[in-house]
Amino acid sequence: MALVLHRLRAGLIYSQDFADYLEARHSEEHIGHPGDILHLDYVRCGQGDMAGQEWCQLTWISGSQAPTNSRHQIGGVQLYIHNQAIRGLKNRMLHYDGQNVVVKS
Repeated sequence: MALVLHRLRAGLIYSQDFADYLEARHSEEHIGHPGDILHLDYVRCGQGDMAGQEWCQLTWISGSQAPTNSRHQIGGVQLYIHNQAIRGLKNRMLHYDGQNVVVKS
């Protein structure tokens, strides 16, 4: 089956599998997070034992801590992604492989 890809104006590429995962996670958890928004953070290790490894993590933060100019729509989910994370993810792809969110260069 072909991988369906999407791109945000900010340059982030994501698969439909990631968008589907995000929507499923949001629908499962949002009831316990009134007024909160999902926050996607990106980490890439530059040195040490994990040098070269990269990953994303999703957490919930207060909507008041998420400036509207850093909110992005992926599928039916509004997601806060800090500008620094957007720069790090530019021209990389977020994908859900059935078990984990993975970052592909």
